[in-house]
Amino acid sequence: MINPDSEHQKIGPSTAFKEWAVICRALITGRQDIILRKGGIVEPGGSFQLLATEFYLFPTFVHQSEDHLIPSAQDLVANIDEDRPPPGTVEFRHKIHVTESFTICEPDKLAALRPRHVWSDAIVNERFHRWEQNLHVMVVTVHPVTPTICIPWEKSYRGCKSWITFDPNKPGK
Repeated sequence: MINPDSEHQKIGPSTAFKEWAVICRALITGRQDIILRKGGIVEPGGSFQLLATEFYLFPTFVHQSEDHLIPSAQDLVANIDEDRPPPGTVEFRHKIHVTESFTICEPDKLAALRPRHVWSDAIVNERFHRWEQNLHVMVVTVHPVTPTICIPWEKSYRGCKSWITFDPNKPGK
């Protein structure tokens, strides 16, 4: 669990969390209220670290697939390209607030999370069993950002990592 007085801090408008666009849709539409994270291939230390309790949501379009979702959520993939920002830019339309954070280390505890997310059991199990047997869980609320923040795409945003930092004052194209 997160203690608001702990070393976790609210990192302002320069921190964003990368997540599949389809999962962003599930969060935004209320079909999901948790984020499950193992950590990207290039995470510092090789595993996920919760760096902030508030951050921007950065939808990504690589690796997502209908097969990674439960059947009742596969409609979320339809027209997902409509969520893409203009070429050469990144748009931040939503901000996340983490209300609780914990790690699951026992596979039988994954079933209790089933009603709270749209990932398929296969993808959740694959992530749980990759490297160490655990999965980080963040319980979240989502808030719109108005106006939308649009910034230029930078090469540093690439790669399998959870977090990016950006300059919110740098105007997009």
